[in-house]
Amino acid sequence: MLHANLREVLQSLGAAAEATTVEELGRAVMASAVALVGADSAVVTRIGTLVGPVGMVGPVGMVGPVGPAGTWPDGFVTVEQQLAFERLNAADPWPLATRTRVGGGEPLQISDLFSRTAYRRLDIYNELFRYLDVEHQVAFSIPVGVDQRLCVALDRRDREFSTDEMDGLTALRRPLTAGAAHVGGQGRSGALDLSRRQSDVLSLVASGLGNDQIGRRLGISTRTVHKHLEHIYANIGVTNRTQATARWFGAHRGERDHGATFR
Repeated sequence: MLHANLREVLQSLGAAAEATTVEELGRAVMASAVALVGADSAVVTRIGTLVGPVGMVGPVGMVGPVGPAGTWPDGFVTVEQQLAFERLNAADPWPLATRTRVGGGEPLQISDLFSRTAYRRLDIYNELFRYLDVEHQVAFSIPVGVDQRLCVALDRRDREFSTDEMDGLTALRRPLTAGAAHVGGQGRSGALDLSRRQSDVLSLVASGLGNDQIGRRLGISTRTVHKHLEHIYANIGVTNRTQATARWFGAHRGERDHGATFR
């Protein structure tokens, strides 16, 4: 039976839809999963193409060029524990990490792979997981653009994740994956290196619309429009709407001259 706190699930899905950075999206993804099935602890880790085959997510995150985006409760693992996971995972890759990093990303839990006795014989359990009270874990991931993933691990001390809960997490991945498209590299503008949503915002700015009007047009809050503009200004090296508009029209002129289009 699902633990689901419907209000928190919906609020988290809304936060994921309005996220303007991968870190914000990661926290929303983790919060929605915790609200749906419940957990004693959780971690969300951002995985990028620069990460090697053994720098993968686990219940304590990952150390590498792209790392933990959030934990629940805050700070429940130490830097030393993160380093310990990296070392142990390098020596004997943790299967749930491999599944989230390079596999399909669908929810997988410890009991799908190991008996209780076999799990407790593993080095990663005896040297790390037992001290974090990780007796049961499920992990899944969602793609963010073409070269990143957000990997989530949910941990419990005293009971497995049920079939209904696993099915719920599988279903949750669909709206989260759809919501992640506007944050990651999917549909990026090659000329200005903006996400699809940022390109939409900037095109409406260039059309002369105010933040309230842009928010209504795109179905997002005025605050989210403002956050998008902050990231747009930083990405394209401008400080105000006038400069951003000039960059937008300049990019379009360049594309017309070369017969290119925004993706």
